[in-house]
Amino acid sequence: MLAVLASSAALVAPLTIVTPADAAARPAKVPKGAVSVRVKKIVDGDTIDVVNSRGKTLRVRLLEIDTPERGQCWFHAATARTAALLPVGKLAYVLKDRDPKDRYGRHLFYVWNSGGSFVNRALVRYGYAKAVLYKPNDRYIKVMRADQAKARAARLRIWSGKCETAAGSQSPTKRPAPTPTSTKRATPSPTPTPAPPPSSGTDPRFSTCAEANRNGYGPYYRGKDPEYSWYQDRDGDGIVCER
Repeated sequence: MLAVLASSAALVAPLTIVTPADAAARPAKVPKGAVSVRVKKIVDGDTIDVVNSRGKTLRVRLLEIDTPERGQCWFHAATARTAALLPVGKLAYVLKDRDPKDRYGRHLFYVWNSGGSFVNRALVRYGYAKAVLYKPNDRYIKVMRADQAKARAARLRIWSGKCETAAGSQSPTKRPAPTPTSTKRATPSPTPTPAPPPSSGTDPRFSTCAEANRNGYGPYYRGKDPEYSWYQDRDGDGIVCER
């Protein structure tokens, strides 16, 4: 009888384990209270779907930020940036504040990606989102506002006074075909739009800073942004692609 019970317990035990198998690989920057989930879908820049340890899909609204809505300037860039930071199928970590849901039933979370980057804050810091206080959830609002001030001072993306379109940096620039009267066949130069793998979380790579700026990217800082090494720091000030 004891042997039968022990055998039954062995079959049930794995189902009761709630600690994720990847606990040892948890990034040091992720707060202790954050829970691991898996990214299922990117809805827009500040809304995603995740699957929790029970296999349930949750609609998540990123706390303390607001990205452009569909049809507004920079919507596509903000959505693409969130997709790069939170690749579908990869792990992420979510942390709640005092109010767990909004009036639409969406779960309110701060989100870190599998590499330990604080996604909410990164979107604000690089001009993809505004810092917005959703009372009583105010755990990171001070740093969000400080990062927003930096992005605004640098005139990054939503603060640039420009409007990114659906084509924008997402597709190559189309060149006009040669006119019928031309006797020489034009050889178009390559268009620098190779984007990095979605899981890298970096911006698209351009051949020059001027092209990066025209597409709404930059500046990049030495020791902080991986994109810094792609361009030449001519004045040695630790910043490339300044505007």
